[in-house]
Amino acid sequence: MPKCTIDGREAEFSPGEKLIEVAKRVGVEIPVFCYHEGLTVVAQCRMCAVEIEKMPKLQTACSTPAADGMVVKTQSEKTKKNQASVMEFLLINHPLDCPICDKAGECDLQDNSFKHGSANMRYTEERRTYMDLDMGPVIKKSMNRCIHCTRCIRFGDEIAGIHEMVAVKRGNNTEITTIDGRPLETDYAGNYADICPTGSLTLKDFRFRKRAWYLKKTPTVCEGCSRGCNIEIHHEANVIYRTIPRTNMEVNKYWMCDEGRFHFNEIQTADRVIQPGIKSPSGWSETDWASAIRNVRQGTSGKKVFVLVGSDLTQEEIGLLKKFVPENLSSAQMAHFGTPGIKTSEQDGPADKILKTKSKTSNLKGMEKLGIAAFDSIPSGVDTVLVVSGGRAVMPDLKGLPAFGMGVFFKKDSSKLSAVLPGASFAEKDGTVVNFQGMEQKLQRAVNPPGNSKNLSEILMMWMNSGKPAGVA
Repeated sequence: MPKCTIDGREAEFSPGEKLIEVAKRVGVEIPVFCYHEGLTVVAQCRMCAVEIEKMPKLQTACSTPAADGMVVKTQSEKTKKNQASVMEFLLINHPLDCPICDKAGECDLQDNSFKHGSANMRYTEERRTYMDLDMGPVIKKSMNRCIHCTRCIRFGDEIAGIHEMVAVKRGNNTEITTIDGRPLETDYAGNYADICPTGSLTLKDFRFRKRAWYLKKTPTVCEGCSRGCNIEIHHEANVIYRTIPRTNMEVNKYWMCDEGRFHFNEIQTADRVIQPGIKSPSGWSETDWASAIRNVRQGTSGKKVFVLVGSDLTQEEIGLLKKFVPENLSSAQMAHFGTPGIKTSEQDGPADKILKTKSKTSNLKGMEKLGIAAFDSIPSGVDTVLVVSGGRAVMPDLKGLPAFGMGVFFKKDSSKLSAVLPGASFAEKDGTVVNFQGMEQKLQRAVNPPGNSKNLSEILMMWMNSGKPAGVA
C-alpha cells in the first residue's frame, strides 16, 4: 500500500485519496471552510493549503491526491503565514457580532480565527452590510457573515437536487441568495444551517433561543420515518431545543429532512396529553394514576378486547405487550397500525430520492420481526379497543367502539378515547427500532417524560399490581 508522510507521521492511503482525508486519519487537523465530506471539492477558500516537498507553491489539501513518498508539512512557516492571511481576508467584512450570533461556540470561522488568525486587523475601510432576510419557513440569512464558501450552493445542486441557491454579482459585492429571491423549496432546508461554517444561514426555529455551550447532546434515532436517520438531540433543563443529523454513511450519511428535524416540537406541544385522563358525561377530566388505571381495567375486564399497537413503539415495548396481553387481557387479539396505506414493509420504501420513506413510523420492520400482524379491520364481536401508541402512528377508524389509550396522545385524539394513560415519546426512552433496511438501531433517552407521563413498562406494572393488597407481589 502506498505511503506518505504528514508532519513526520507515516500514513498509508488508497490511490485517489485526498491529503485532507489521509491527514485526518492519522490525527493531523487541517483547517477548512469550503471543504465538506459530503460535497464536491472546489478548493476555493485556500485555508487548507499546505507545503509539500519538491513543489514550489502551497497546495490545497482538499483537492491534492496523496502520492507515494510525498512529504507534507502542515505546520511550516509558509503554511501558517497562508492561514493567517486567509483568516485576515475572510474577516475583512465579517461583523464582530459573536455575542449575538447563534453559531457562536460551534463556528468554524470563530475556531480557526482563534487558532490561525491574528489579534490585529489592518483593514480600515467600511464593511459591506446587508439586511437579514427570510429564506422561507426554515432559514434566516445574515449575508454580513457569509465567507462565500458555496457549501450551500453545492448542497442544493448535489444533495437536495434543486438549483435554488446561487451567487450573484462579483468580488466584494458577491451575494449568496435564492433564484429571484424565492423562499427555499427543498424539504431538507435545515441542512443549509448545519453545513454553513459561519452564522450566515441559521435555523429560525432555534434563533436566539439557547447558547450552544449550554446544550447537552444525546445521540439517538429519528422516528420521523422508517429510515431511522441518526441524530443528536440538543437539550437543557429537560427541554429539547433542536435536533441535528449524526453521520452514519449506511443510513443517512450527513443529512436529515426537515420533517424529522422539527418533529421534536410535536412532543413538546401544549396539546399533548401528559396527565392521566378520563372521559365522563360532563367532559374530559384529569385524574390520578390509580383512578385512571382502575377505569381502564374496568372497561376491559370481561370484554373481548382488540389491542392496536403503534409501529412507533420499540422492540422492547412490543415484547412487553406480547407478554402482558395474553396474561391480562384473555383472548385479546393484537395488530399494528402506523401509516395509512402502508401496512407491510413490502409496501414501504423510498418516498423521495434522498432520505424520506413511505412509512412515517420508525419500527414497521420490527413489528413484523416480532410477528405482529398488520391492522386491517376490527374483528367481529370486539367490545372495546386498547390503543398503544408512541405518538407518531395515525389512529385508524375505531368504528365508534369504546377505546382506551396507552402511550403518547394529543388532545385531538382524546375525543375518541374513554381514558388515556400517558406514556413516553422517542426522546424520552431507551430502546431498539428496526429501519426499513432491517438495521437495528438504538434510541437513547434525552429528556424525562413530561408532566405525569410514564414509560410503558411502568404503566404495565401499575396495571398488573393495581387492586392487589399492599405487600402482595
